[in-house]
Amino acid sequence: MCGSSDKDWRPVSPPPVLKLELYDIEGNPVIESSFMQFLVIHTTLWKDDREEELTVVELPHNASSKRISAAAKSRKRGVTQFGFKTIEPGLEMENNLLGDYTASSSIVEDESGERGCFFVFPNLSIRLEGRYRLRFTLIKIPSLCDVPQQMIPTSIASVFSEPFDVYSIKT
Repeated sequence: MCGSSDKDWRPVSPPPVLKLELYDIEGNPVIESSFMQFLVIHTTLWKDDREEELTVVELPHNASSKRISAAAKSRKRGVTQFGFKTIEPGLEMENNLLGDYTASSSIVEDESGERGCFFVFPNLSIRLEGRYRLRFTLIKIPSLCDVPQQMIPTSIASVFSEPFDVYSIKT
């Protein structure tokens, strides 16, 4: 476990930065802020084999009470992006991914001075040691100009990060 208090987070380093690249039919880059302002990316945590989401995990009651602070317990969630995890007797749900899961689009210049659409996650931490991947899901948030039947956020695409390791505090 990475930390027992809110001050002992192990940040994902370097922080993930994603660049969205869109092209027109002729292959020219398109940066349309009127469309991109309604885009967000939501992050979830997965096992390195991409078979199981681990954003929220189940811990035995006695283990979690020893290792997780009261402040951290107040942030408990039983809902992940795409469903619910059922809680079995004797187990407690706890966030394994901490921080800001969602980033809005920002149209800024990159290190070469070219304008682009970026999503930055400066505040992600993982509580339990292990080998993981982050899954980034691009979502379009409906605008007031959308047809009323389309007022539900739409998942456009997903991509996984390369696998990475999270180590114990004592390592």
